[in-house]
Amino acid sequence: MKVAKALISKANLERIALQDIRSFPGSEHVVSVEVEYEAHEPQGMDWKLCVIANDRGDLDRIQYAAKVTSDPLKRRYDLRLAS
Repeated sequence: MKVAKALISKANLERIALQDIRSFPGSEHVVSVEVEYEAHEPQGMDWKLCVIANDRGDLDRIQYAAKVTSDPLKRRYDLRLAS
């Protein structure tokens, strides 16, 4: 059974992803998350998270946190593009 995804703005998705990623031990030094997507793709297209951390961040833990965060968010949300 396919569940409908909720539409979410880029800014809200970035805020949720940042909070989720920072909750992982070793990822407290993440300073921002940006959602990247292809503008020519249809609504709900594939997007990815780009994470920026300061020098004290544990890159392996941050990469793991981004992956673990991204998967459920992709199942839950489609990106709503401003028209």
